Parts: sequence; C-alpha cells; structure tokens
Amino acid sequence: MTVNPKELMDELHIDQSPTELTTVTNLINEATEIVNHSVSSTETQYQASSIYDLAIKTLATQLYYDRELSKGMSAGLLMMLDQLQGMVSGSDPDGT
Repeated sequence: MTVNPKELMDELHIDQSPTELTTVTNLINEATEIVNHSVSSTETQYQASSIYDLAIKTLATQLYYDRELSKGMSAGLLMMLDQLQGMVSGSDPDGT
C-alpha cells in the first residue's frame, strides 16, 4: 500500500498545482520515514496494514498544516503508531 499525493490532495481539497504537489509529495515521504522509524527499523510486515497508510496520511496532513508540529503528534496518530508497533511485537491479537 502506498499513499498517493494526488488522492490525499483531493481528500484535503488542496489545489493540485505543481508547487503544492511537490510539497505534499515531500511531506508524504517525510511522514513515511517518521512512521517507519517510529515502528521498527528492521520489520516491515506492518506496512501491509491500512493503518499504516492512514498513519502516513494523518502525519502528512498534520505537517501540511503545522510544519513544526507545534502541538506534537495527535492522539489519533500516536494510537495508530501503537497499533503498528503491536503488529511488530506480536502483541496484536488478531494480527491486523
């Protein structure tokens, strides 16, 4: 699964100008790195989960509107990261 910049821009009602597309693409790349490093440096099975894409979209959106994350990561994003970490550690009971 991957996050498509144009689809995210549609969801957020952001003008798809070349400049905005570049910005959102870069933020998705940064969000992906942050999510990956927050969950596991070696495991990757969690990346098949829909929660993974949602976490990337959520973080990219937060970064778009607040580049400094002045209020930190949202509680929802932190919950998603916990779920993904649970998949890696094996503490997620249903494996999803």
